[in-house]
Amino acid sequence: MMAWVDDVLRTVRRTLRAPAAPDAARPLLPADDAAALIAQARGARTMPVSRPVGQRASGDSLSAWMGRGLDYAESRVYQPGDDLRDLHWRLLARTGKPYIKVHQEEHAPATHVLLDLHPGMAFGTRLRTKAEQAARMALLACATLALAAEGASGAMGLTLWRHVPRALDLGRGLPAMQRLARVLEQERVVPAAKSDLDAAPPDVAAAFETWAQRLVRTLPNGSRLVLVSDAAGWDVPGVDSALWALRSRAEVLVLLVRDPVEYALPSGDALAAATFVDLLQRQTGTLPGDDALRTTFTRLALQRRDALLARWRAHGLICLEAGVEQADSDVLRVLRQVV
Repeated sequence: MMAWVDDVLRTVRRTLRAPAAPDAARPLLPADDAAALIAQARGARTMPVSRPVGQRASGDSLSAWMGRGLDYAESRVYQPGDDLRDLHWRLLARTGKPYIKVHQEEHAPATHVLLDLHPGMAFGTRLRTKAEQAARMALLACATLALAAEGASGAMGLTLWRHVPRALDLGRGLPAMQRLARVLEQERVVPAAKSDLDAAPPDVAAAFETWAQRLVRTLPNGSRLVLVSDAAGWDVPGVDSALWALRSRAEVLVLLVRDPVEYALPSGDALAAATFVDLLQRQTGTLPGDDALRTTFTRLALQRRDALLARWRAHGLICLEAGVEQADSDVLRVLRQVV
């Protein structure tokens, strides 16, 4: 029985069959909620800055805002969404290919967001599912970055990852934030289906490595990368190596989404009535509701979480964690401490 619990913890892909199961037709982020989140980020922009910027700004004092650099450093291949005013015209005339000038003291970095929407993210026992909370956190993070740059933020890209990654170019600045909101409004909460158990287990690590290798080749140096996921299947050496490669080119912000029962199983009839679905091992089962098992489950879950976060933070990744029941204002307050 302890081994079964350990498998559930290792895969972190559990779906609780409950009366509040998500409706497949429900939008990932309603339009009204998206507008409210952007308004919250806009209001928080005037709050006192909680930390100095990590780079030296031009002038004698640190600046809380971001903008364009002035000193030419290098040229790189043009990416969709780059500002045409930064085109290197001489290099274009010489090579026939568009290049962008990159400047030192660059405070308008590109931003790329990975939003994990695999079937296990359609799980939630509180206010919303993990997928819905992840969408809210992604929009809050991007809105905070775009508004902090006063409209001068760099190009923004998005990868939606259900079964395979799907990349989208959003443009730059405040219009990119609005496009992100529309994309999230059009996406749907897709719960785990029987076909997910019948299909071969996905190789999450290999898919993540392939995506990361492609992004490393195209992501401008000094960019920001926002990963929003429950990190299911990420606790493997292959994903670690991919994250270290991404960190060498970008500031990596990992936003982890959790549900309370992933750390503390319910007691009594609630646990007895629950069916756990392991999408990696393609198994289903139930757990007895004794206190010893619940205590062991919580201890192992917290140990795995703490070890994962400690390892990532030791390599320079910025890691934040939020539960599905956490208020948007609390998430925004924590984001402002690191963005």
